[in-house]
Amino acid sequence: MDDIDVAPSAPEDPSTSAGTEPDVVPALGDPPVPDTVAAPRNNEPFPTFRLGNLRLATITRAEAIAWILDQCHNERSCVVVTSNVFHLMLAERDPEFARVASTCELNVADGWPLVVASRLLRTPAPERIAGVDVVEGLLRAPVRLRVAILGGAPGVAELLADRFRHEHDTVFVDPLPMGEWQADEYQKRMRSTLAKARPNLVLIGIGAPRQELLSDSLRRIVSGPIIGCGQTVDVLGGARPRAPRFLQAVGLEWCFRMAMEPRRLGGRYLTAGAGFVGVLARELRRSRRPRTRPSDGG
Repeated sequence: MDDIDVAPSAPEDPSTSAGTEPDVVPALGDPPVPDTVAAPRNNEPFPTFRLGNLRLATITRAEAIAWILDQCHNERSCVVVTSNVFHLMLAERDPEFARVASTCELNVADGWPLVVASRLLRTPAPERIAGVDVVEGLLRAPVRLRVAILGGAPGVAELLADRFRHEHDTVFVDPLPMGEWQADEYQKRMRSTLAKARPNLVLIGIGAPRQELLSDSLRRIVSGPIIGCGQTVDVLGGARPRAPRFLQAVGLEWCFRMAMEPRRLGGRYLTAGAGFVGVLARELRRSRRPRTRPSDGG
């Protein structure tokens, strides 16, 4: 791993690990963000469905991985979002996050509630596409990539890079220490080093909405996909366990995560779940409204 450019690390703040998502969920009583679903940058290469302020692709995991690998091969800058209920609620309250999530080149349903919603709205997503499965599929593909890994728990990005050292070239690692990486000087140094490293795949694991906003801001200096992947870096790096496959198969991976972190995730899941019901009810009403026919001028 001598050829990896590793940014200097810093002591971790135990209360705010860079590899975890924020605990704050928008309050249900807050006024919703105005309709911000905009046309994506790539004119929708996939069929999509709308849920709240998200526009989600109705494709399979294999199709998502193949499309991302094609962007890597052709060095096309793009942003990939893997949305769950928490992302849905963020998009209801945060206009900037809603803009990024609705205009990114690919946004997939990483969460069974979103898949169920697609079916109720009669625009069915064929399956749940978990971010960790997408990233693992990319790293196991028989194509050598130049990978940059940002975020994750201290030291874990290096472990992930070492795990796939025979398959890929990890050209840049930066833990993005909380409380430091947001500073202008740190940003300037990180962006300069990242641009020189020339990755064609960037993984960012600092939790929503930070990772999505950072992904969007890196478009101009990265020639390839940028994926906000939450705790995927920690899971694939071996620092955090994943739910057993039988729980994944029945849509209960969230129960495993909540059992692992009940204080952090219990209230968040309850609040986001209640908000999801409200958004789905709104979309069902919208889908049942009769469409007005354009006037023929007669």
